[in-house]
Amino acid sequence: MTQHGDAWVATGAVDFTPDDVHLVRHHFPGRHVTLDGDTITVWPRPRHHR
Repeated sequence: MTQHGDAWVATGAVDFTPDDVHLVRHHFPGRHVTLDGDTITVWPRPRHHR
């Protein structure tokens, strides 16, 4: 996994499975996590505007 600010991106040699995404969501509770083939993205937390 690589970190880009508050986001994390995992890139695999093969496509990830729904079980892989479930595991990542477990490690990042409350965060938006998406799967796109061989890439799992943990999106940054929303910024709160004042």
